Amino acid sequence: MQQVTRRKLGTGINLTCVTTPKFKRAVLRVMLLLPLGGADAACRACLPHVLRRGTAALPDLRAIGAALDELYGARVEAAVRKEGENLCIGFLADCIDEACAPGAAGTTAGVIRLLADLLYAPCLSDGVFRAADTAGERENLIDRIAGQKNDPRAWAARRLIELMCAEEPYGQAALGTAEQAARITENKLHAAYQRALGEAQIELFYCGTLAPDVVEALFAETPLVQPRSGKPYLPHTGIAAQPSGAPREVIEEENVTQGKLSLGFRTGGSCLTGGDPAAYWLFQTAFGGSTGSKLFVNVREKQSLCYYASAQFVASKGLMIVNSGIENRDFARARDEILHQLESCRNGGITEAELEGARKSLVTSWRAMLDDPLALERYWMGQAAAGTLVSPEDRIAQVEAVTSEQVAEAARQTTLDTVYFLKGAAK
Repeated sequence: MQQVTRRKLGTGINLTCVTTPKFKRAVLRVMLLLPLGGADAACRACLPHVLRRGTAALPDLRAIGAALDELYGARVEAAVRKEGENLCIGFLADCIDEACAPGAAGTTAGVIRLLADLLYAPCLSDGVFRAADTAGERENLIDRIAGQKNDPRAWAARRLIELMCAEEPYGQAALGTAEQAARITENKLHAAYQRALGEAQIELFYCGTLAPDVVEALFAETPLVQPRSGKPYLPHTGIAAQPSGAPREVIEEENVTQGKLSLGFRTGGSCLTGGDPAAYWLFQTAFGGSTGSKLFVNVREKQSLCYYASAQFVASKGLMIVNSGIENRDFARARDEILHQLESCRNGGITEAELEGARKSLVTSWRAMLDDPLALERYWMGQAAAGTLVSPEDRIAQVEAVTSEQVAEAARQTTLDTVYFLKGAAK
């Protein structure tokens, strides 16, 4: 049985503990939550990777690697994420759980100290980040931004969001722009680092066997919970229940062999913090979230209009995104059939068997999350960014109680916002 505890350790500093004997490795996270986008966007995306290159006491990757080896092979990775309209940057770590290895006492404390040093005691040169570290990670960031286009499926979904949410922070990329990245210097990066430390909400996480009081005490021994001046950023996400105007259709050509069709919908306000998210999850799963869904069975299998078709409920922002791969010639037919299947759901066309299949699929996926500490970390990070604390077990109970009429109502609340077609131009 998992026990979830959330505590405020200081102004703008929160700790979430998942206490469980289930796993052999403990997972820890230190994350700064900041507004998405802005002039510092690329610097903030670059920052954890530069910090990961060394601390004042462990000045290079070799020294950090040796320290991790001493901590029973612990691992620490830089993290850059988008949760709703919030940017989350920092570090994710895992180590052997102390209850699983004789002589491993103190391992968790050692990892926490290392995480604190990575964030608060970086390796500097003349008061700023080292030029070589900054240059290396700047080029890596530029490559990551450019490389996003290498996956047309993900790129089409990303372009849909950019177009659909062009007037909202959610339309901004977590990595910033290539132009911003190219202007990063060690001085600019260090200035952005200082601003981030002063402005961010800090989210700490632990999943393992240690009691919450013990974990809190370990964090309290580090600068991670030091008193902070000023008013830290309060994570938030604006939810638009309906589109701002008539549906838009955008077609762009790229040198890809397969067209990518993405449709973006507003959910009528259903999201992590409003509406009826449980009903919406169930509707989305029945509509396009499983191999028994309307889109998979009808659009893909029966009519062969696409190579894949799936729907995703972006609960943090109150959106539903449909992604599909099609032949160019099938654009209009595939678009119209996707909308036809939505209309069927609105009119109560989801059968009892389809509904129960979707319910089983959704419940199974949430129960699987309870068996994966990294999935739990990601889940609770999303909850923290949204300002809510609904457990996976509670979500399961909610979904199990949803009726067919609630599902049909969720479908009726769904409104098309934007159609994006990445047309294949390859010969």
